[in-house]
Amino acid sequence: MIASATREDVIWLAGLLEGEGAFDLQRGRYPRVRVAMKDRDVVGRAATLMGCSVRLSLRPPPQAAMWHAEIQGPAAEAVMRAVLPIMGARRSAKIAEVLGHAPKTSKVPVAISRPPGLPLDKSA
Repeated sequence: MIASATREDVIWLAGLLEGEGAFDLQRGRYPRVRVAMKDRDVVGRAATLMGCSVRLSLRPPPQAAMWHAEIQGPAAEAVMRAVLPIMGARRSAKIAEVLGHAPKTSKVPVAISRPPGLPLDKSA
């Protein structure tokens, strides 16, 4: 689970989700984190860190099988909050948007800082 992950594991997961992940609201309400790839070992490691299982979807040839890991609700919110400080500007904005529209599942408010690489004020 993400709460017991090392800093290196969180950084690895953030890098994977930066390139291959998706952050959205399932049914317009529940935070969700998804990753899908052809590499079972990579998706398996991500699933272990996020605390979910791996699912396989088969496609007709010539397409390859895809492995999926997906979490939603408070667990997805915890993953988003853990990787947020490490993500790039575009993904940070998406995570902030999702967390802003999701129902409050955590009693402790977490400050969302400005994404890295952006100027401190809008005039710059």
